Amino acid sequence: MVEKKKTKKKITKKSPKKRKKITNEPDDSGIIIVDDDLEINRETEIEERRAYLEEARSQEASSD
Repeated sequence: MVEKKKTKKKITKKSPKKRKKITNEPDDSGIIIVDDDLEINRETEIEERRAYLEEARSQEASSD
């Protein structure tokens, strides 16, 4: 008489892999506060623009 061996199948459930959400966002919220009481000195602004343009022209002339 031949005995039959009973074998149990092992059933393993694969747990779904947890995916981490990767974000490259900075920690700050990006809120910028603007002071509306800012006074603009037009004379100083014009003087700074002229100085900037003069510097740009002199660098352009020296590179040629």
